Amino acid sequence: MIDTHREPSDAYRQSPAPSEDERGAPADDDGARALLGAVGALLWEVRGDALDLSAVRAPARELFGHAAERWAADEGLFWRQQHPEDRPKLLALVRKVLAEGATERIEHRFLAEGGRTIWLSSELARRRDPTGSRAPAVRGISTDVTRARVAEEALREGEERMQALLESTEQGMYGLDRAGLCTFANRACVRLLGYRDEAELVGRAMHPLVHHSRPSGAPLPESECRICNTLRSGEPAHLDGELLFRADRTGLPVEYWSRPILRQGEVVGAIVTFVDVTERKQSEQLLAVQALMSALRADVSAALARSGTMLELVQRCAEAIRGHIDAAFARIWLLDEREQVLELRASAGMYTHLDGPHSRIPVGAYKIGRIAHERRPHLTNDVPNDPQVSEKEWAQREGMVSFAGYPLLIEDRLIGVVAMFARRPLHEHVLDALGAIVDTVAQGIERKRAEDALQRSEARRAAEHAVLRRIVGQSGDGIVMVDEHGVVRLMNPEAERQLGPAAERTIDEWASATGFFTPDGAPMPAAQTPLHRALGGEKVEIARWQVRRPDGCVRVLSASASPLRRADGAPAGAVMNTRDETERLRLEQDRERLLQNLQEAVQVRDEFLSIASHELKTPLTALVLQVESLRRAIRRGEAGQIVPRLEAKLSTIHRSVSRLSDLVNELLDVSRISAHGLSLHVEDFDLIALLREGIERFQEVPERGSSIRLLGSPEVRVRWDRSRMEQVVTNLLSNAVKYGAGAPIDVHVEADAERVRFAVEDRGIGIAPGDQARIFERFQRAASVMHYGGFGLGLWIVRLIVEQHGGSVRVESAPGRGATFSVEVPRAVAAAAAGAGAQAEGGSSGPP
Repeated sequence: MIDTHREPSDAYRQSPAPSEDERGAPADDDGARALLGAVGALLWEVRGDALDLSAVRAPARELFGHAAERWAADEGLFWRQQHPEDRPKLLALVRKVLAEGATERIEHRFLAEGGRTIWLSSELARRRDPTGSRAPAVRGISTDVTRARVAEEALREGEERMQALLESTEQGMYGLDRAGLCTFANRACVRLLGYRDEAELVGRAMHPLVHHSRPSGAPLPESECRICNTLRSGEPAHLDGELLFRADRTGLPVEYWSRPILRQGEVVGAIVTFVDVTERKQSEQLLAVQALMSALRADVSAALARSGTMLELVQRCAEAIRGHIDAAFARIWLLDEREQVLELRASAGMYTHLDGPHSRIPVGAYKIGRIAHERRPHLTNDVPNDPQVSEKEWAQREGMVSFAGYPLLIEDRLIGVVAMFARRPLHEHVLDALGAIVDTVAQGIERKRAEDALQRSEARRAAEHAVLRRIVGQSGDGIVMVDEHGVVRLMNPEAERQLGPAAERTIDEWASATGFFTPDGAPMPAAQTPLHRALGGEKVEIARWQVRRPDGCVRVLSASASPLRRADGAPAGAVMNTRDETERLRLEQDRERLLQNLQEAVQVRDEFLSIASHELKTPLTALVLQVESLRRAIRRGEAGQIVPRLEAKLSTIHRSVSRLSDLVNELLDVSRISAHGLSLHVEDFDLIALLREGIERFQEVPERGSSIRLLGSPEVRVRWDRSRMEQVVTNLLSNAVKYGAGAPIDVHVEADAERVRFAVEDRGIGIAPGDQARIFERFQRAASVMHYGGFGLGLWIVRLIVEQHGGSVRVESAPGRGATFSVEVPRAVAAAAAGAGAQAEGGSSGPP
């Protein structure tokens, strides 16, 4: 803004406004008029509260563009020509001067002839009439300040443009005074140097803040600083490749210019401009790396293209890498896939030997083996502090700085490792480019291996061809080959023996002369022979036919035939191999007869077991009755004094007899199921009552040792085979008591509208996971027979009964944590399912 309170101009001070003590009317003599014209002033006067314009004198027509006679004739001209925006301010100031008497100043706009705007600086003062006959007046003297105002606006606009220019440029710029203190910093400077605001730089010494060190890290004294020299001598400076340091103390590569600020020939400061050349430096480094890598790639490609052995090839590659990268040494290991060992095959630089502790490195061992195992490169420019470098004393002694190791991969298959050490840091672009070159080395090695393998294969093929001719000649199978016209071109001796000679004959001629028959004995047309079918493009698998030999015997042959094609897919003929199956078929028939005899023998054995079981059952039943009779007599006191000794013996006899009875019952079940299957006789009953009865039977024998609880619903009605399900409950409870180690046993029952689930849970020795599936098979046991008796039939019988009911049984157990056998069965079993199950089980049963 323009300062409206500045001092009046010299011209104005020469013609001040009259004070309140002045007497008389405004001067109108020629001298005053000339003075007003000389200073380009307008003299005017207003009087009274109505601010009536009492006098206006404007002798400079060319200044205001209104003739003197117009001022006299038009009293409202002065107020009307005031700018509409400034008129209210001027009127308010005049009223203030009338009221308070103070002298005031204002700058306002006046509209001259033709609408031209003139800026006036007006000084207002109150003037009283000495006679008191008239009201106080305000006299104003207005001078033209248009030129000064325009110049001030131009200066302000220039400053704004200069500031906008400073803030819009991407170049950093800051000013220095004679003492090297910052006077300003543009937005780019603040941003590039990492500060938040210009205020963090203004007033601070810039050399120790941003330009204190060289790129090498050595101090940069002010006496050697070119910017400081500009302040001292006035010499401009332009440098590229130095560093300015950011707020976080990191270096910023810049190109900078320093130019002196001169005042009357004396240096009063300097302007420093700079640009960030990081990307340019990186581009230059990248171009250099690209040139280096192009030369290395060319040398590696040349090394791979030259003839020689594998060792010569990889040695040339190692030497090319070491030379171009300026490495201390470079090495290449190749993988022995069979032993999974990396074998050192090339070494160039300070080490050239291929033996020593690193000549054979297992995959996964040392840093080289880890690179192979992880199939990822390992790169570092800080070898002394790298945790994967184990030989740190050697690295420090030899001055090793960087290491680069790459796996040699073909797709994802490892073939070796390339590694190098260097005494200087390796640029990241070099490390990236090396990865691509290493891929080229891997492909070259693989190609060389393929060439060597091809040569070995060709030599082997030649040897195998000779062997193949001998094998074909000595083969026990007949081999016949025909060309695309169906002419026999090859027959080995066995084929001639089986089919008769047919060389240089067509298939049709051969078939009609020899006599081919189908397996049923019908004549076989030539078009149905395996060779003829293969000649038409069909691959024939195991076709059986008959051939009548010249001696009149008939032999049964089997044949396979395949079409032969050239490289372009065109037919080239067919090949057939034949085998005399006559003896094998005879042996198969003999085997089938033996198998039938064996099955009959098994059936006889099952019948024997059934009879034997029933015969054993009779005396055992009588024995049990006698033992029970004796026990009752003893309990009634009829045995007198022998009771104490007989009680223990009879208890032992009873347990043995019960055990024999159980085993016989199991044998009977096996025999019955094997002979007739498992049939069900369904009826309605309460499962809870059945379980309670089974538990009570076991609780009546205290020697069994385990208490049994029944948990679940008070009643569960089912439609099952009651006797079979009683057998399931008995077997599961017996199993739990036997292996429960005397711990409590829980029987859980739950049911819904469709299915019933009950489980027997013991806390005994448990069952290993590997045994949990097989214990449901016949004669299978999880516990040793030395410690737990039985044939291993109980769970098998449980499974058969439950599955016949349409349900399932499973076990959850772990060694030492007991076992839970869970049974899940539909509430009702259909009679049809029971009958079908009996037939299926009876038909599938084999010998125990």
